[in-house]
Amino acid sequence: MSRPRNTRDQIIPIPAAHGVHLPGAIEEQEAEGAAAMQQGTCEVIPAKGASDADLTALGFVLGPIDQRDPLFREARLPAGWKRAATGHSMHTDIVDELGRKRIGIFYKAAWYDRSADLSITSVYGYLRECLYAGTTPILDDSWATREAVLAVLDDIARHEQERVELWSAHGEDYAREHEQESREKLAKVQALQAELAGGAA
Repeated sequence: MSRPRNTRDQIIPIPAAHGVHLPGAIEEQEAEGAAAMQQGTCEVIPAKGASDADLTALGFVLGPIDQRDPLFREARLPAGWKRAATGHSMHTDIVDELGRKRIGIFYKAAWYDRSADLSITSVYGYLRECLYAGTTPILDDSWATREAVLAVLDDIARHEQERVELWSAHGEDYAREHEQESREKLAKVQALQAELAGGAA
């Protein structure tokens, strides 16, 4: 089992404050923190960001806050869930057994501003990411159900339609750009609605 190192005392001089230039040293410290958080053997999650009740309801088995490093607490992930890299040195995802992002972890390992928290991904957030990436959401019988997904898509479509109507009432170039962006988002939502409706049993 493993956990990120506490970098509080691993001071790296900051050029603006100390006149010392250490290229990439802070970035390396942050990247090391992300790599530790993403290890399959990592035994902790951030202590801040979600209630015990919400995490337990997802299937986490929660342990105590780490007295040596109170940013974190011991936790066992739900069965089939795992940590996943995001390509960013401060972000780690926890994905479920179907590969869907269910938890977002923020961990900044830089000694001078060390912090961590987590957020639970809602069905709305999951669908927003699917729309952005152009992927089809993976449905299940308990979280991202067909009914829940279609209801969220209805809300998103309604919001984008309102933005189309709002911006179309203005003649400025920036308004036309915003209108076009909302039309494109609306088209993606409608295409996904049609795809999911067509797959209904």
